[in-house]
Order: sequence, then structure tokens, then C-alpha cells
Amino acid sequence: MARILYGAPESEREDENGLVARLCERHEVEYLNDFLGFAWELSRCKDSKLLPQKYDLAIYDTKTYGENWNHEIRGEHFKLTISPFLMQSTAPVIVLADEGIKDGIKDWIEMYQFHGIAQPYSINDVVEKVNSLLPKSERKKQ
Repeated sequence: MARILYGAPESEREDENGLVARLCERHEVEYLNDFLGFAWELSRCKDSKLLPQKYDLAIYDTKTYGENWNHEIRGEHFKLTISPFLMQSTAPVIVLADEGIKDGIKDWIEMYQFHGIAQPYSINDVVEKVNSLLPKSERKKQ
């Protein structure tokens, strides 16, 4: 069972047929819908002397924070505020890029070697991507 950190809007958790529910079928998912909590938990996506690594993978939905902001402002906010936290992870990072900002952050996602998935997405495609990024030891347990 892999440990996944997932930052997404509250509406995602409430959807019993959504991605969170699907991931929880096989993995331990820590779901957060506030960026400060998510940023803190990202520190557990790498091994350090103070905190051992807790998560095997991080997923960030770009609608988590500033969903109602202008697209350009939200894209810049992702680049300058969100991604520095994501870059600190040694675990793979998947960015679920929503329709409004996916084109504006595509190069940024590639530059920092995040794994981008454009929304709307197929849950099966995301689950397949998650499974492909898990450590080999976690894949064998499934």
C-alpha cells in the first residue's frame, strides 16, 4: 500500500466516484484541501534526519487554492508560490492542471519534472500514472 499526499478542493473528497475514492481502494491517502497543511506535509515527501519520509507520491490539484482568481494570476501564483514547495519533494509529484491554467504552467511543470495531467482527466489515466510512479516495492504489493 503506497502512501499518497493529495491536495485538492473539498468537492473532490465528497465525490464517492472520484479520484480520492478510487485511490483509497489500494493506497493510504492523506487528503488536504488547504495549502498550508499541504505545504507542511510536503516536507514529509523527502527523507531527512528530523522527519522520515512519509509519502511515496504527491498529487496537487491546481484548483485547490485560488480557484476563483483570474487565470493569469492563478498561473503565476502556482509558479511562484506553490511550485517551490513541490520542488522540495524527492517523491514524484503529479500536478492536475485545470482548464484555466494548464497551458500557462505546462512549460513550468516540464522544467521541474513534475508529472502534469490536464483536466478534465480520466480517473483511470490518473490511477495508471500513479501506479507507474510508485516505488517498485509498492507496485508488487498491489
